[in-house]
Amino acid sequence: MRKERSREWAKALVGADRNAGALASRLREGTSLVVAGPRGSGRSYLLRTVAAELERWGSAPVVLRPSTLLSDIPFGAIDASDDPRAAALRDGPPPDSARTIVIVDDVDALDTASTTAIVRAAAARRVTVLIGVRTARARAARPTAESDAQRLALGLWHDGFAKRIDLGELTSVDAEELVALFPGSEALDSATRAGLVWRADGSRTLLRHLLLEALSAVAAGRDPLRALENIAPQSRLAVAVESHVADIAPDDLMCLAVVHRLPHLELSVATRLFPADTVDGLVAGGLMHADGTPARRLTANDLIAREGERQLGSACVRAVIDAACERMLAEADEWWSLPISLHVAEKWHRDGSSSADAPQVDPLVRARIALDAARIANDRGDSAHAAAHAARGLRAYDHPDLRLEAVLASGGWSDSESGVDASDRDVLRRLARLRARRRASAPDSAAPRAEGDADTRIEVLLVRSGQAGDALDCAAAADLAAQAVAVQAASSEARLRALITAGTSAAFRGGWSAAYRYYRAAERLLDSRQKVTGISAKDRLSAVMFMLAGYQVAGADGNDVRQRLDEELHTAAREGGAAELTLAGAAASIAFAGEGRPVESQRELEAALGRQPLAVTDSNAAMIELGVAEELAMSGRTKEARASLASLDLEASPMLLHGMRYVETTILAAEGRDEEARATARAAAEVTAGTTAAALRIRDLFRLSTLGAATREETDELIQLAATTDLPLAAEAVRRLSARSAEEESTPVDELRLHNLWTADHGERSAEPGGIERLPAHSPALASGEELTRREHEIAVLVVEGLTNREIATRLFLSVRTVESHVYQARLKVGAASRRDLGRMVAAGVVPVPPGVR
Repeated sequence: MRKERSREWAKALVGADRNAGALASRLREGTSLVVAGPRGSGRSYLLRTVAAELERWGSAPVVLRPSTLLSDIPFGAIDASDDPRAAALRDGPPPDSARTIVIVDDVDALDTASTTAIVRAAAARRVTVLIGVRTARARAARPTAESDAQRLALGLWHDGFAKRIDLGELTSVDAEELVALFPGSEALDSATRAGLVWRADGSRTLLRHLLLEALSAVAAGRDPLRALENIAPQSRLAVAVESHVADIAPDDLMCLAVVHRLPHLELSVATRLFPADTVDGLVAGGLMHADGTPARRLTANDLIAREGERQLGSACVRAVIDAACERMLAEADEWWSLPISLHVAEKWHRDGSSSADAPQVDPLVRARIALDAARIANDRGDSAHAAAHAARGLRAYDHPDLRLEAVLASGGWSDSESGVDASDRDVLRRLARLRARRRASAPDSAAPRAEGDADTRIEVLLVRSGQAGDALDCAAAADLAAQAVAVQAASSEARLRALITAGTSAAFRGGWSAAYRYYRAAERLLDSRQKVTGISAKDRLSAVMFMLAGYQVAGADGNDVRQRLDEELHTAAREGGAAELTLAGAAASIAFAGEGRPVESQRELEAALGRQPLAVTDSNAAMIELGVAEELAMSGRTKEARASLASLDLEASPMLLHGMRYVETTILAAEGRDEEARATARAAAEVTAGTTAAALRIRDLFRLSTLGAATREETDELIQLAATTDLPLAAEAVRRLSARSAEEESTPVDELRLHNLWTADHGERSAEPGGIERLPAHSPALASGEELTRREHEIAVLVVEGLTNREIATRLFLSVRTVESHVYQARLKVGAASRRDLGRMVAAGVVPVPPGVR
């Protein structure tokens, strides 16, 4: 199975510097070529594809396969070839023979006699050659010496007898396209894809093996990124990684291994342990990543770092880390590092801080180390370890911050003043720490103006705003969030949360202009990355997640925010841990739902919540799950939609209760149970009646009208809401109802979708001129085993002609929603990655024509 996947992927040439069709044309014209590229650049795949193209055009080349076993035998590669034309390279061709094309890869393994014969024949214009030469990577610390064969081959280029083509390392854009082309990659979530691209370190070979390993893990029900932490020593991936790091200097490997063991080590601290040139070189080369905070916290490519530790020995790496710990403890008054502090805390937790080999440490320093560890443990929801660290610290020194962390770990702290639910650990934790900071900074002031006080006020306002929103009092929620935005002297982190909450509340209330202004202010805050302190990757991803939800609620096209998510995904893959990857997956689930891609949306949510469920609150996870179920029902997957709905076991707030009834309406309509759908739509509308949740109320009234169950008063209310709100879906609702024909006998389920599908199409690819047409990496057989209906095929043919969905709807006298539904169903059946791919497959005859269609 793996070999089949590799062979299929080998045909997918992605990158502007590897057009197989153009290279084959140049060879047929008599131009010799030297293709140079480092290990893992895909050079061998390119040469094999060129050879296949030449055979397809009737110009079968002579392909020599060098081997290290034959490298010391004169003419070993030529004599080992089973092509009779190869002898002409040794003995000379007959006088009237046509010029032969010769392809040789890995020329460094070719014997000198064979290389000399090939080079002489190419210089004499008796043959045209395509020679693959392996070069050192740009950041190689120990480039391998050139062999005689390499020097002879490059001499053809030096002397003007051949053109040279240098293959660059894999870019992130090309890597994403290659991942999308890889058979079976649709099983991988967005965070995993970004993580694999980061770990591949610009190598196509590594990326291929990483994909195979990840897909095997998914098939076994394991997290693919966690599976990469333990690679079988004799696996193909392990061998590929070992070869990949062969030219990396030991000092660089040591730096990578230490930073991997001390994640988020500050740049200033790293340069205390290693030469600045080493650290800067690794960051510039992409093997280490520095985040956007002033501390420039570092993360290492863990795949390469683990291999470096394996080669250097874990004992050597531990010795460097232990020395760093001792130095920080001895110089605690001068500098401090949170990653090192956490390492010391974990070691003391494991071995005991009073053991014989433990250094004598000041009690205040011991307490500080315990406080760091307790805070981090509480932040990730690990109450047991937080309590243990806090208890050890309190034994060394009785500090109020340690007592607070101990209380938070025990779950005994609550905030009755702001009415925070005890299950909302994040808010409780933030409020407790902010109020502790306020008391410490201004104990005698009746109205302190410190940043901590401003942040505390914002947190309280946002808690109350969230409670009002859950109760569908969106006017109060928006007003409270606006008050939070108006608070002065707040930290960037608190201001970002206030802006995002204000934007989302305004969208629910019906004020899209206000929501958009808040969102734009939040985006400006995110874009000033190098100037902002306190905004973590987790906060950034949370902001993007809520913006995507706000756009979806308002019925606006969230493509721009979707693109921002794509950027944040790559950052999270480098900087983040399980919590950040969970938020990234949740945001991607919302984005795919907005694009009308329920299968991908469900995959993202399941993968995300399998990493760290506590990163997303139960209510937010439930709302995302409802969005997934809604799109599943829209696509006809009613059983899966019901399973998603049944999995929600929560004490439903009015917001969640409405969402469940709303989705149930869609499921019933998809099942053709119109009377029950009308009754459930009425039940959903009863929840929003009399509330200020304008966005939800418009949807309910539109559904009642579409299902033929709206009263005259409800129709008037819908028109009034459309006139008094500026939500994109409000105008769409009135337009759709006005255009609806009274002669329509039934209501297709897609007519219940009010918001437009987003325009993002991340699966599109184009063929390069002169190259190989790259169709989707799916089997020509129908992906679902179903044939297209006559209507689906008719619409697909119009897609081939370049018509938009609206133009198709006009020509066929259908609604745009109906056309969108048919296009989606057709893509699902044939396995097309995008609308354009559907058109290509129909045009290429890959999709069978339904019976009765000419």
